[in-house]
Amino acid sequence: MAITFIDTSMLDKLQAVAPRIGPAAMVVASASASELRAYMQSNRRWTDRTGKAKAMLDAVASKPDENTIRVTLVHGVSYGIWLELAHEQKYAIIKPTMQVKSGEYFQRYQKLLEKVLGS
Repeated sequence: MAITFIDTSMLDKLQAVAPRIGPAAMVVASASASELRAYMQSNRRWTDRTGKAKAMLDAVASKPDENTIRVTLVHGVSYGIWLELAHEQKYAIIKPTMQVKSGEYFQRYQKLLEKVLGS
């Protein structure tokens, strides 16, 4: 899921405060990743047999380039794709987590921007 800004006046303001936003946004992303990992592990839809699929669910915050901060949700087991896509997605956890939690995390970034832009 990507967020695209169309209002160029907002982009100008963001570029002016980018040195302050970048590190703070990465802190928010890292905290969000930890919370999302815990959420996925607690709300998975399958019955554990070995516990490996649950233990290997992960969420990772990264900064692939200067203008992007990404939180990636992943399965760490080879059969994770089948949990996500097979059986009419009955056992999926990644997409449902994004659907349930994305608004909450978007609000966190909005508050961060308001705080930085308001100062």
